Amino acid sequence: MKPILQLANGLDWLTDQILELCKWSTMVVVGLISGIIFVGVFWRYVLNDALGWYEETAKYLMLWLVFLASPIVLKRTGHVAIDNLPRMMPARIKYFMYLVVFSGVIFLLYEMTVEGWGLALNAWPQKWTSLPISFFWVYLSVPVGSAIMILVLVEHWLKAFTGIIDPEQGSLPEFDDTEMHHAEEASLSGE
Repeated sequence: MKPILQLANGLDWLTDQILELCKWSTMVVVGLISGIIFVGVFWRYVLNDALGWYEETAKYLMLWLVFLASPIVLKRTGHVAIDNLPRMMPARIKYFMYLVVFSGVIFLLYEMTVEGWGLALNAWPQKWTSLPISFFWVYLSVPVGSAIMILVLVEHWLKAFTGIIDPEQGSLPEFDDTEMHHAEEASLSGE
């Protein structure tokens, strides 16, 4: 059991480092999108001369934003989740349910990584309409973001697997749902 937890902890450290890079990258991308849109709107409505590249560039940067931010949200369990049923289950069954879900999502992300990489390679000769940039760089966001999410989910999967064998040592991602916690506290206190 200890080697599995050590591997999970190693993945936790690795994903924390990668997600720190993703965090800073998303900040840069948001800044770029904001700046590009501001310049484009200024040029169009103040100078009466539209730039042909700003809208397309901002749109493709938005794709990178989604795939760089999604692993961060996944690690912090910020995605939409319906976790009422697992909360009511005994520990081992709860861990098993999460293991099944994590396995399905890992498979989906694996497919997105492989197919996204193929799509990016096939798009290499294609250029943007407004700039001489290959679509490879746009589509590369799909396999990069998906591969990072796989690392995060493998860490969660290992911790859930540990919980099936020994519920005391296993762990699941904590959902930061303050409204749910307040509702549970109120129902326990009789309010």
